[in-house]
Amino acid sequence: MSANKEVTSGPSDDAPSGAALQEAGLTSTDKPLICVDLDDVLSQTNRVVAEWHNDTYGTHMTLQDFHYYYYWRNPYWGTPDDTFRKVDEFYATPRLYEALPIEGALAAVKALKESGYRFVLVTARQVRELPRTKEWVDKYYTGVFDDIICTGMSQETLADESLLITKLSKADVCKKLGAKLMIDDSLENALKCIEADPPVPILLFGDYEWNKRSCTYKHIDDEVSFEERTKQEGGREWWHDDDVTIPEGAPLTRVNNWAEAVEWVQKNLTS
Repeated sequence: MSANKEVTSGPSDDAPSGAALQEAGLTSTDKPLICVDLDDVLSQTNRVVAEWHNDTYGTHMTLQDFHYYYYWRNPYWGTPDDTFRKVDEFYATPRLYEALPIEGALAAVKALKESGYRFVLVTARQVRELPRTKEWVDKYYTGVFDDIICTGMSQETLADESLLITKLSKADVCKKLGAKLMIDDSLENALKCIEADPPVPILLFGDYEWNKRSCTYKHIDDEVSFEERTKQEGGREWWHDDDVTIPEGAPLTRVNNWAEAVEWVQKNLTS
């Protein structure tokens, strides 16, 4: 999710980056590997977030209001402090795990798995959410994903035989595992993948507003609410200033849905 403040710690903080992957034996495989993000690629996460916000605050938020990855850049969320408080409120409910799968996702990954591909789920969810996340994945994607890897944390931990925590970024996980492809809805993750050496091919998933533009900031204390920024900008649609054009020739392809993702894999990868 996009307002993650959690910092984790543990007995494996001093372990080198990627140690958990090495311990789990994930760095070698005889099948081509595809890494897949969870939120809004497999799970309709932002949809349930919007529904929760509407139920709680009487708003009329839709997916079209998610202009940016960071929620405070979007309508209704308020300042960064307001946003962090609301995200904590959301996590205190069971709504995240009431999200339904993305349409067509299960059939798509099962078809590709039957074609000889191996799948690993790579997520940046908070560590405290991983046990329930695994339950959700097991419920809706039974037997599809070999492992769940939580990235960008402060420790290296092999939580169990199929749940890992690593300091590595998603791009670094893909490189470490020798993944043939990453599927993610985040523009920032996509750009990191194509900037890696060597680049990691990636499908930028979903016809989502938030992956059409970059979302960077220098100091969070300087950030204001969407409404205040719009007032400062004289009411113009200022968020389009951050729209990004995909570099020509980069191994990055936009796909609107899982049918397009499967078509791309079948045309461009060899199982």
